[in-house]
Amino acid sequence: MFFFANFLKTSVYSIILCSEKSTFFTGYYQMNPVAKFFKYLWNDKGIALAGAWSFNQLAYAIVYPFIPIYLCQERGLDYALVSIIFPLLGIAVIFAPLPCGWLTDRFGHNSMLLAGQFLRGIVFFFLAGCVYFKAPFYVFAAALMFNTSVGVAFQVGSDAYLANITTPEERPGYYSKIRIGYNVGWALGPMMGAFFAQTPFWVFFILTGLLCLAGTFHTRINCCRKNPVQKVKQENSSENSSGNILKSILHNKRFLFLMAGTLFLMLLASQLYSTMSIFSTSSVGISRKALGSIYSLNGFMVLALQVPLVALLTKLNVKVMPQLLLGTLLYFAGYMQLGFAGGAIAIAVAVAVVTLGEIIVQPALYTAVSSETNPSNAGRMMSVSSLMRGIGYAAGPWIGGQLFSHTSSLVMWSVLSCFALIAALLFAFFSVEKKA
Repeated sequence: MFFFANFLKTSVYSIILCSEKSTFFTGYYQMNPVAKFFKYLWNDKGIALAGAWSFNQLAYAIVYPFIPIYLCQERGLDYALVSIIFPLLGIAVIFAPLPCGWLTDRFGHNSMLLAGQFLRGIVFFFLAGCVYFKAPFYVFAAALMFNTSVGVAFQVGSDAYLANITTPEERPGYYSKIRIGYNVGWALGPMMGAFFAQTPFWVFFILTGLLCLAGTFHTRINCCRKNPVQKVKQENSSENSSGNILKSILHNKRFLFLMAGTLFLMLLASQLYSTMSIFSTSSVGISRKALGSIYSLNGFMVLALQVPLVALLTKLNVKVMPQLLLGTLLYFAGYMQLGFAGGAIAIAVAVAVVTLGEIIVQPALYTAVSSETNPSNAGRMMSVSSLMRGIGYAAGPWIGGQLFSHTSSLVMWSVLSCFALIAALLFAFFSVEKKA
């Protein structure tokens, strides 16, 4: 596959080189808008990486919603046993980022991008065998944990790759494109899964494995054809040892404030697909169909507004810090509004406000974190952000569940919304410390 990828890459390079030196092709590119568009796509690393994310998320989203259904209905396992999978996946998300960050700095972000997708494809094929031969539950669960871990490897490699090929001014725009790719994959996945619902479940994993291999091929051709920042040799740099990296993080108050703010923000963001769904259907009493429409609103808003809104903020020269504060305050306003919601429309308005906050704060947060890195430690530094994200998404639903069970709706959303205010305060400390 890699031989064919290199052959195709060389061939396309030759065509582009000829086209750039040929008067005929130069005129053709200038006159033909379709040719200009595809040349733009070829040269835009942000779009290429967004495509890699689309493959990655599409493969995951096709099968993920149907795993509990398969295990409970087709295998006849008790849901109490099946539900163990979700905390196991949470453990993988929490413990995988730091080793993946070290591997990224050791072997390079291109290697992790390719290895993460390729190994995920192999694990999906293994899971297809587990389904076909009805492997024991613990084998199935262990394979899913490893699959999640190599998915984190791709994510950390992507974060380091983007940090190394862009300037701080470019990052919000690039990150916005990646979020578009992520959401396209996540939106199409369940639809494709439902389309193939009548096929044997092992076919799902074959399909997802093939998608991951196709994603690997795409990444090799379009993301790794040039390496703008060569891998930094670390052997002779005492600053880049694991101990010194940890020491530098612990002594970097700016970074610690930023990571603490990230944790509190993720504790709140995780409520959207956990506590809010239970609250909406149980406490408010809206239908599942209405809830699905509200979640679709979230996805469509991201697809429609992510790139233009970030471009507008960039054009208006709005700095990262004001974007962080504005985004977190919108999070606070949206989640606080849920405490007063009495129907589907009120919940939809609240989700729209939260989505605006998400659109603004996520690229700004990535830019702020990546500004604390350099090419030699980007993997490890960005992996700390992934760790905070994993802890937030693992612990957040549990906190929301406890508040849902023991408090009123208004108290629950008031407490949860305060996480956004705490995050905003920590981001402000980060800004002050940076100026100092």
